[in-house]
Amino acid sequence: MAGYLSSRRLTNVKGRLKYISDEGRQENIIDYYDTTDSEFWKILAKESQLRHKEVNARGKCCEARELIIGIPYELDVTAKQLCDIFKTKYNVECSCAIHQNNKKGVINKHCHLIFSERRKLNEPQIIEEKRASRTYYYNEKGVKCKKAAAVKIVKKGDLIQKGTTRYFSDKDDFFKSQKFVYDCKELFLNNTFRLNWSLKNEKANKDLSQKHIGKNNPKSEYIKQNNALKRYTKNICVAGDIIRNTEEGTTLKDFKEKYEIDNFSTPTYEDNINKVFQFQDEMKHIFRNEVESEVNTHNKIVDDIVMLKISSTRTIFREPQKEIIDKYKDESKIDDIDNKFHLMNFLRDKMTNIFKRLKKLVSIQDLLDIEDKNKINVEKDKRNDKLYIVDNDYIKQQAQQELEYDEFEDDYEL
Repeated sequence: MAGYLSSRRLTNVKGRLKYISDEGRQENIIDYYDTTDSEFWKILAKESQLRHKEVNARGKCCEARELIIGIPYELDVTAKQLCDIFKTKYNVECSCAIHQNNKKGVINKHCHLIFSERRKLNEPQIIEEKRASRTYYYNEKGVKCKKAAAVKIVKKGDLIQKGTTRYFSDKDDFFKSQKFVYDCKELFLNNTFRLNWSLKNEKANKDLSQKHIGKNNPKSEYIKQNNALKRYTKNICVAGDIIRNTEEGTTLKDFKEKYEIDNFSTPTYEDNINKVFQFQDEMKHIFRNEVESEVNTHNKIVDDIVMLKISSTRTIFREPQKEIIDKYKDESKIDDIDNKFHLMNFLRDKMTNIFKRLKKLVSIQDLLDIEDKNKINVEKDKRNDKLYIVDNDYIKQQAQQELEYDEFEDDYEL
């Protein structure tokens, strides 16, 4: 769940606060903190309900809002720290409960951060009673109109607004916007949890976002199943972007186009699952080819450096050295044999970068779900600086060679 963040309306903020902090109703509450007290939330809820009725708003009153945020299970963060970060950023009161559930071996660490859309006034504001100074006519949309088109009439002297005392400001509309959600993701996922979140990546991987499973949802098992497939697909696509050295999100886009996938919703699970496994096999093949290609490129550079080390005064080697210089001149900007020392330094840097890339490639095998017995590694031969791939075939070959050598030694001793 780490990396998940969603916002929702609360129509009963007092009840929700009690629920998220009740040890009897939660599996495991790690921490809880409130920047204010229960009286604040009580007055907030009451005033929100009164102001909702005053404007004749439709639907249920939104008393406050809640963020549900997935937290990396290994991250040591407190509810107070999260509240302080949020309040410092948005200047509103908030309350936070950190929960950690463990179902079927999957650790789900997350927090519920409840906050007010209104800010408490420094001094209570007295609102005087208002009555209509003349008769007003309104159409079905609540807009003033002529008498003939009116569906609602407010007569002169009718009460328009009751006298009251307000303790809170108007709601901050920013908290209702999608921009606020993205702002919170930047604040918590990127800056606080260091999950390398970005809006660009979010839009690129929107299809693979996890669907929240509400309480007593009859389709919960199907949603869990599809969420697992989306996580699986996301891992493959992340690995694909690294393997192909492309911009994040490119592999997912190409995958959808090639396999004609419109979306990853629960109803399309059966159609998508076989395509995902087929795509995974394809990426495993590309992965192996890319590793082999990088190893070969590295080893050819080693040979080129060996050739360049030979003195240019030996005529027989001048032509091969010129060919090497021509091969790299576009990227090295070196085209003179007298500068071959600088070219060798350039090639050594190139080898270092290739080796770093190979280490990164080897590290993503879990994303492709490659079994331990099929994983590969890249080693360096200290005698000549060349690289070689270590896999099951290589290990078996080495074991066979050692066995043959041992048999030869036994025969020799006899």
